[in-house]
Amino acid sequence: MKKVIFITGIYTAIIFALCLLISVFFIPRPESLIAGTEKSFVFYYGLYIFLVCLPGILLSGFTVSCAVLWQKKTGNSRSRFSPAMFSRFKLVLFSSLAFILFLSLNEEIFKPSAKRKIDFIKEAPSDFADAISIAGQFLEQNQPILALQYAKKAVEISPKDTDAKRVLKLAEDSVDLLIDNEMHGKKNAPAAEKVQKPLHIKDKGHTILELLEKSDSAAQKKQWFDAHYWASLAVEACDGKNTNLDAAVEKSNYAWKMLSLPVEFDNSAERNYYKIKKDGYIAFSRGDFLKAYYTFLGLKNNYAQAADDPDVKKFLALSEEDLENQYFFFDETKYIEELSDSHKVYFSLDYPDGSKNIFYISNAMDIKKEGSLVRYMENFNVVHYNENGKFAYSFFVPFAKAVAQPVSEFGEENLALLGIEKKWEYVPFVILQSVDRNTEGLVSRPVYSYEPTGLSELDAQNLGIENPQKKEHSAKRIPLNIKKASSMVLPMQFSDFNLINAAACGAKEMPLPVLFKLLPRASGYGFSQEVFAQNLVQRGTFPFIMLIMFVFCACIGWNYRIENPDEIFKFKWTLLIPVLGFMMVVAFNIALYFFNMLSYVLVGLLGTNAVFAAAAFYVLIFFAASVLFLSRKA
Repeated sequence: MKKVIFITGIYTAIIFALCLLISVFFIPRPESLIAGTEKSFVFYYGLYIFLVCLPGILLSGFTVSCAVLWQKKTGNSRSRFSPAMFSRFKLVLFSSLAFILFLSLNEEIFKPSAKRKIDFIKEAPSDFADAISIAGQFLEQNQPILALQYAKKAVEISPKDTDAKRVLKLAEDSVDLLIDNEMHGKKNAPAAEKVQKPLHIKDKGHTILELLEKSDSAAQKKQWFDAHYWASLAVEACDGKNTNLDAAVEKSNYAWKMLSLPVEFDNSAERNYYKIKKDGYIAFSRGDFLKAYYTFLGLKNNYAQAADDPDVKKFLALSEEDLENQYFFFDETKYIEELSDSHKVYFSLDYPDGSKNIFYISNAMDIKKEGSLVRYMENFNVVHYNENGKFAYSFFVPFAKAVAQPVSEFGEENLALLGIEKKWEYVPFVILQSVDRNTEGLVSRPVYSYEPTGLSELDAQNLGIENPQKKEHSAKRIPLNIKKASSMVLPMQFSDFNLINAAACGAKEMPLPVLFKLLPRASGYGFSQEVFAQNLVQRGTFPFIMLIMFVFCACIGWNYRIENPDEIFKFKWTLLIPVLGFMMVVAFNIALYFFNMLSYVLVGLLGTNAVFAAAAFYVLIFFAASVLFLSRKA
């Protein structure tokens, strides 16, 4: 076995040197490369050529090794299936398994890594220019932490570049200054500024008696906004039969009555301030959190007395919190193009009523926010097909936000209606509306279009068309009855976004464990299960295919073994090394092509079970190849 590995190793080293020479003299280099990466490009390109040819190289090297190894002591195999051939077969198996392990790592790790390295070197000049430019923009926008991220990226791409070092120094200095200012501010900040943001859900967590006590306490202090708020929560908490319902309603009505009584003010400014605050609270109590948020925000920004008004602080925070269940702010997606970690993501989802949604997202990024994962999506497109497979409508929104919503929060009826499985932990809750954090009236909502006219929602309204239809004005009208969505729940596991991202890159680019995990779910997301199954069969059975080929090469090595025991090696044989290697690479690719065609046939016939059928079939071929080898005789 040592002799086989030694000879194959020498042979492989010679071929590797030839691949490097090909890269040096025959592969054109890109015109613009980062200084100092020219040699790396040549090396990795030569390495990639070598790794692509590696299976054929090892097969031919293994054949040569067997021919040299079996030049002596073959007289003990005068008959077929001799014990000596069984001993040689063990050597073939152990040697082959060692080579196959290396080749499997090459297919899944080494070759893709070399390809990524070549792509990185080729794209480095463009990435470097973008990193320097974006870092400079972030510095101008007083975003030093983001600037530092891109400055480090620029230095990583070109460590010796003076511009990259300069921008990195500026970014580091800006971050240090920001940290110093924050630490200084914390030391001098009054204790009142460290109040934790109130949580609506936390307030609702009190018992009914606790809520009534809080309402009474606020009423005694004539804090009528607070008194009505706590009493309203108590009314909401009562189930209609609770004995405290009458008391809660009475306290709520009394607090509202006190809020509605005329109040004397020293001047018109105070009267106007109170009126605006009351309007904001009315909007809040009615569930118009968007109106309430901008009202209380306006008070905070435009009235000095709002700084010491606990009502403004409290209901601004509560309004913002409830607002974020229906909207998100524009500035949350400010840097999505620069920070996106997935691109051109597409998938589909089926619903229990037979309808289907198809999704397309141009850019997406996942971030940790308040202890949970949030996904921001740019150019969020949805196309809806009804239960008959006919196009119904589509909508587009520039940005959308998906948060992980626990499945435990859905009732049995909603689970069945949406097609959500109980075993899932979280599903995506997608918010489709966004607003400006400071300016009222700037709202981004989904824009709908309808087939077959393709009219936008605005055009349809302008033309007075309620149900857009064909230009011929068919007598059969198809009512759309579309409820404009401000949010939507996707019937999928939130964690499956990672699988969909990988699938968007193509089955060939997916890591084998991810491909295996996605395969049973592929059709559920609109992907061709046959394509993923074929790729899994092809990659999963690669070790079997190589084992069969190594056994066949051992047969060739035996048939063409060196007959003269005194003839160990001749210099003229080195001239045959490239020829033999080329022939074996061609033969390997031809054999691999037929095996891949077989995998297509098996997937077409058996679907996802093709993996097991292919494995069984290759075991039979291996058995036949083993019999062929064992039947060799001297």
